[in-house]
Amino acid sequence: MKVYRFFEKVFALVLCLCSWTFVSAQQSGSAASVSRTRAILNSGTVYTPPTATYSSAPPVFKIPEEIAVEEFVNYHKHRLPLPKVGQAVAMDTRWGNSEVSPSQREAVLQIGFTTAEVNERTDLRPLNLVLVIDKSGSMAEHDKMSRVQESLRTMASKLRADDIVSIVAFDTTAQVLYPARAIGDRSALLRAIDCLEPDGWTNLHGGLMLGYAEARKHFRAGATNRVILLTDGIANRGVVEPSRIAAESAKFNEKGIDLSTIGVGLELNNELLRTLAKSGRGLYHFISDYNDINKVFVNEVQSLISSVAKMVQVRIEYGPGLQVEKIYGYSPRLGNGSVSVALDDMNNGLTQVVMAKFRTDSVRSTLPVKVRLSYYDVRRKCTVEEVQELRLEPAESDSCDLLVDVEVKKNYTIAELADSLFAMAGLARSGNYSQAQNVLDSSVSAAYERYPHMEDEDIRFILNIVEGYQRDLKVYNAHYRKGECGGCR
Repeated sequence: MKVYRFFEKVFALVLCLCSWTFVSAQQSGSAASVSRTRAILNSGTVYTPPTATYSSAPPVFKIPEEIAVEEFVNYHKHRLPLPKVGQAVAMDTRWGNSEVSPSQREAVLQIGFTTAEVNERTDLRPLNLVLVIDKSGSMAEHDKMSRVQESLRTMASKLRADDIVSIVAFDTTAQVLYPARAIGDRSALLRAIDCLEPDGWTNLHGGLMLGYAEARKHFRAGATNRVILLTDGIANRGVVEPSRIAAESAKFNEKGIDLSTIGVGLELNNELLRTLAKSGRGLYHFISDYNDINKVFVNEVQSLISSVAKMVQVRIEYGPGLQVEKIYGYSPRLGNGSVSVALDDMNNGLTQVVMAKFRTDSVRSTLPVKVRLSYYDVRRKCTVEEVQELRLEPAESDSCDLLVDVEVKKNYTIAELADSLFAMAGLARSGNYSQAQNVLDSSVSAAYERYPHMEDEDIRFILNIVEGYQRDLKVYNAHYRKGECGGCR
């Protein structure tokens, strides 16, 4: 189903931003890679060009534009211990199996993180929120704008009288519909919402810059100073160069104004929206259907307003006898006997894991591993460090199960599925479609070997995406199989 059929629900759920009721734990943050990969699949990955005049017209395979493996691994809620009282972030480290046998010289390490959930509205910081809304001509399609207005009115009814809010709208130009101030009795805010009318082109840069200007008017240290940009198109008026938009946005982020971005539909500059959110210490979300809406505005709502840990770093230290074979996702930095990963800012209600795979040279003695976590605690205004030590022990038997821990088994299976998607996309871009299919075949077979009945809904969700691309690659490769070599097209 197309996104605009759900569009009214998007802004209806924005009200959660300020109602502060209990929300299920968010995941690592952005789920845009998962949602967008699924949307590309659902849009018709293999199709026959409409200009074809014969039944054997060649199919076209749509390659997913980005696969962020860590977003797939953290798409679901993890079962991890919650922080203790006064603790901003809880770290949980565990092996898939703490024993290594001579025949199975691999070990899987899971490092988990959780932050406390906020149940009371008063627990959250003062709010200085700017909504930057795309009202270009495309927003008139399928009655999107009237649905947006209805949902914004509902949102307004849930805001606190002393919350500072502003609305900036942009089409060919940008204008402030509701200047930044405490909303009071909401009547002026409601009138501004009524004035939203779609027209013109997409001056994204103008709208974003004006949104930052509004945020600066009531900037407060210790408050949540946040711009939320929502767009359904690509910048085509004003400043359109993505590098310049990103550079000018970053200047405001450096001054303490955060930015989250929300993309609607496939006609977007996906890379720009992700870059803007990354620089702005916020999240980039992609909305294609109802499931995405739930992820953005229900499960992860607290991520938009309540940062608890910044400058988060995790470092894994290991000695002779161990090598890191793979970190699933992220951008790891390898050192001499160590590997480090920088994580995004953490917010209330978060669960997240980092998955690592090790290979051992020897299993004759105990192999120690240390995991160091450091972050800036926003509430306590200090840097916090924590160290946990684990050990790999020689197994008494010749062979042992790599994945005894059920949570590690689940997350590792999802990590392998996501990693196969990443590899598939790279192979397809280089024209190796047959090998791309083989990679997916292998990961799907491994998943079913571990879960013959595939009873886990979280694994099944990711598996459905992988199997969709696997199916379409089979169709694509079958068409070219006769008389052609699989990797030479």
